[in-house]
Amino acid sequence: MIDLFIKKQNLPRYRSDQIFKAYYQDCISSWDDLTTWPQYLREELKKDIPFSTIYNSIEKVSKDKNTIKLLCYTKDNYPIETVLMKTKDRNTICVSCMSGCPVGCKFCATGQMGFKKNLSTEEIIDQIMYFKRILKRDNKEITNIVFMGMGEPMLNLDNVTKAISILTNPQKIGLSHRRITVSTAGYISELKRFLDMNLGIKIAISLHAPNQKLREKIMPTVSKKNKIEDLISLLITYQKKTNKKVTYEYLLLRDVNDKPEHAKELAKLLKNQIALVNLINFNESDGIQFK
Repeated sequence: MIDLFIKKQNLPRYRSDQIFKAYYQDCISSWDDLTTWPQYLREELKKDIPFSTIYNSIEKVSKDKNTIKLLCYTKDNYPIETVLMKTKDRNTICVSCMSGCPVGCKFCATGQMGFKKNLSTEEIIDQIMYFKRILKRDNKEITNIVFMGMGEPMLNLDNVTKAISILTNPQKIGLSHRRITVSTAGYISELKRFLDMNLGIKIAISLHAPNQKLREKIMPTVSKKNKIEDLISLLITYQKKTNKKVTYEYLLLRDVNDKPEHAKELAKLLKNQIALVNLINFNESDGIQFK
């Protein structure tokens, strides 16, 4: 929206440099803080563009203060969840691209709430800017972004890729492409389109099963139309073309996908790939049968 305002007002280049620096890098807290612009122009900006598109923010801070979970709402009152995870060397933001999720994985609490809406580019970026302002107060910066919150990035691909463009633009947030990871349940045609963009973004696959039958049982919506063999074939082609690693996420579900035979089958499935398997402990949730 900022770029559209600049174009609409036919502003000179130095005005765009000023607003990008103030908003994305200096992390101002309102348009009134854009003091490099004259007041009349700030007033026009306030009329056209809300400073943030997320509202009614509620934070939950861990005891060690290294994790902040944010619950906020869109203008039309749909919930969004975002998380800041701080370690000695990293400040990682786990961002949502949807409110709710249409994929409906049997083990996922977000999937149980159903799909509410695709988030706009601004609603994605505003989650990140919320935490960027918090980090700025301590003279710290975002180091990594992971699209692993609510939603399936491949089903909101246009807005996700526009957000990535803002994240990697040196005039804006200016993150390295290799510090951004996009996680997907494996919608093959959309994933192929994304990989063909060659954005240099890290890819993570929510696999969670070593075979088609089990994957259909725990991830039926995506798996029935996106066969595991076709997904793996696409990713092998990508690895051969780019020589880049793919991360496979594997949630351990007791007595479902965590037996020795599953480990052997997974090893066979991923043999000779440039791959990292991320084993994830399952956090039990009310209303979900798995442990």
